[in-house]
Amino acid sequence: MKCLRYIEKNFEEAVMGVLLIGMALILMAQILMRVFAQNSLSWAEEVARYFYVWSVFLSISCTIRMRNILRVDFLLQIMPSSLKTCFEVLLSLANMILYGYLAYCSVTVVQNVQASAQTSPALKIPMYIIYAIVPVGFALASLRSIQKIYFDVKGINDVQPVKASESL
Repeated sequence: MKCLRYIEKNFEEAVMGVLLIGMALILMAQILMRVFAQNSLSWAEEVARYFYVWSVFLSISCTIRMRNILRVDFLLQIMPSSLKTCFEVLLSLANMILYGYLAYCSVTVVQNVQASAQTSPALKIPMYIIYAIVPVGFALASLRSIQKIYFDVKGINDVQPVKASESL
């Protein structure tokens, strides 16, 4: 059970950490190859770009989970706490619907890319594999929005939001 709780709390962060480390190592190898071997890796920038795109889509659900998604919350700060919870739930419901709709629509995009049999230039990876993060990322964001609704209704706050002064 502890393992599932750990995965629930840290899945996106762990995957994004692996992607960041992979991106850094690949780009470092690319720099070293250019400087010392006077040659470059034909696939390095492509892989780094795909890692970056994957981390961007995973970060949406991570920011929802960590309660630090970018938003204007002036009205929330001046509301009484009884209205604040209701408004938070409504906002999360709107997020859930939006991300669910985007996930649904992006499945068609991935299917179209798969039907085109397009491959990546350097590695010849089927591009639908790269594009698959779009519906996965939006579906995870929708699930995290559902989770946030549940936490808000139950009064569970197991994550302390990061203050703007602490994030810099």
